Amino acid sequence: MSSVDQFASVFNAATKKVFQYKPIGFNKPLVITDLDSEAAVHYTETGKQFFSMVDGPWDTLCASDFKTVKELLDQVERRKPDLIVTYRHLHSEAWRWPHSLGEHLDVLIQVTDFPVVVMPHPDREGVPDQSMQAARRVMVINDHLAGEDALINHAVCLCDPEAGHLHLTHVEDQIVFERYMEAISRIPEIDTDTARSTIQAQLLAEVSKYLESTADILAEVRPNLEVVQHINHGRPLDTYRKIVKDHQADLVVLLGHDKDQLAMNSTAYSLAVELRTTPLLIV
Repeated sequence: MSSVDQFASVFNAATKKVFQYKPIGFNKPLVITDLDSEAAVHYTETGKQFFSMVDGPWDTLCASDFKTVKELLDQVERRKPDLIVTYRHLHSEAWRWPHSLGEHLDVLIQVTDFPVVVMPHPDREGVPDQSMQAARRVMVINDHLAGEDALINHAVCLCDPEAGHLHLTHVEDQIVFERYMEAISRIPEIDTDTARSTIQAQLLAEVSKYLESTADILAEVRPNLEVVQHINHGRPLDTYRKIVKDHQADLVVLLGHDKDQLAMNSTAYSLAVELRTTPLLIV
């Protein structure tokens, strides 16, 4: 290795991403339902219990306010909310089948720049009792969590200020890792065992340092908030589902948009479809 390469490696190893705390306030929340006006207002009132950190004033759409996706988008554009609260399969009976979010929500998440909360469908049986109580256990999930300040700041602002638990979750894909290790094992110049241990450690080092900085900063600005870190190797979707279930997450925060594609982030969409009884915030 040349001296230039050595210097670059040392420099890169020394640099690290540090969490930047930025409080987020929601002043124009909008609840979108396909219920009649009276039921829609009741749904909004019960929803306020879950979002105790959101001041309002709250606005509500009911069944008569829109039917088509275009009408929904027009209503959202007219109101310009800073937080949308809704549920899957608006104006649809497809909530009975666990295969999508419904066309209204699929398009809404992609088109709008506002954070969207996806609550369990109100007709869905088996919705946890805590789904309409204050969010105490908020979990942030992303394929690459280091540097995702916005995700964590959104989670913090919606977490119960008195008894909150913030779970920061990062899973390195073990299948992808093994694929690269198999390729490395065929290169005689590289010691496979050394490569495995050093690469594995380096993959987790960046996110570990970032989450440590997050915990340190939040300990100062939100001393009553308990920060729990989950850093693992494994199959991401299986591991995320297990962590959500084991820790009974009240709200899961996901990154909805990839900069280079129109479609929703693949991990976020898969979890959004499968976690049908867990409230989600898609940023």
